[in-house]
Amino acid sequence: MTTADARPQFRPNRVPGLAMLLCALLAAFALMAPQADAAKKQRIVAVSPFAAQTMVQLGVKPIRVGQTIGTTPRQRQMFRGIGQLTLTHPNGPNLEVMAKLKPKLVFTSNQWKAGFSALRQLGIKVVVADPTSPNGVYKNVLKIGRYIGRTKQARKLNTRIRKQVRSATKGISGTRDKVLVVLGIGRTAMAFLGNSWGGQLIKMSGGQLVTGGATNSGGFARISDEVVVAENPDRIIVVPHGTSQDIDEVKGYILNNDAWKTTTAWKNGDVDVSVDNRLLQAGTDLGATIKYIRAKYLENR
Repeated sequence: MTTADARPQFRPNRVPGLAMLLCALLAAFALMAPQADAAKKQRIVAVSPFAAQTMVQLGVKPIRVGQTIGTTPRQRQMFRGIGQLTLTHPNGPNLEVMAKLKPKLVFTSNQWKAGFSALRQLGIKVVVADPTSPNGVYKNVLKIGRYIGRTKQARKLNTRIRKQVRSATKGISGTRDKVLVVLGIGRTAMAFLGNSWGGQLIKMSGGQLVTGGATNSGGFARISDEVVVAENPDRIIVVPHGTSQDIDEVKGYILNNDAWKTTTAWKNGDVDVSVDNRLLQAGTDLGATIKYIRAKYLENR
């Protein structure tokens, strides 16, 4: 056999097949690229901080995020570079502004349901995606993922959140401090109940939430000085709500309440003030929040 005979022979009949394969691959890439770009450029407004945080973590930034006083430090960091949308009670975003923005979709919460109908009349799809409990985080992450074409990423995010929660709750002992969490609004003290976002986080973190036996579907109930004294909590966490001026007023009123000074929490110096909204605002950082609560308020119990 000659050297020429040993060389691979060019087969003209292979060219059409290779060309077709190459064209198919190029077509697939051409289709995938616009789809990825389209997902990132969707015109979506996230009224709720939870929805905005979830979207960013799934790789899609909203064109606007609702301006609230309740965002956590982590959320504020994630929202840098995203325009803010002014919200007004009870309807939420201004209709003229929304008409100019022309979003196709708005993720919001039931807090703003009074304005849902008007938004829909503008041709905007309104989707409620804001959990009221830690257990509700997973289904809302998945809901958001489905609407923005990021279902696979949403499932991965949920897996990561569950893993972080398992790690954060590891080693919680059976002995739990009695913890009273108070939402301060002006000169009114409202107890966090077992169905509130913060109340459930306290229980997940190893605290025994005390409420004075109050119930309310909204998650908060007014609590009197007499009930606080009777409950005699080991720890008190005060969560002032409002503007900076309001917060200072609330802190001054509650921290100088003579009746509360008879409690074990006060006598032991275990009265804390939380102003970072971790106990109020729903987010995807469940594991980190639980670790924070255990370390700062429950001393890793």
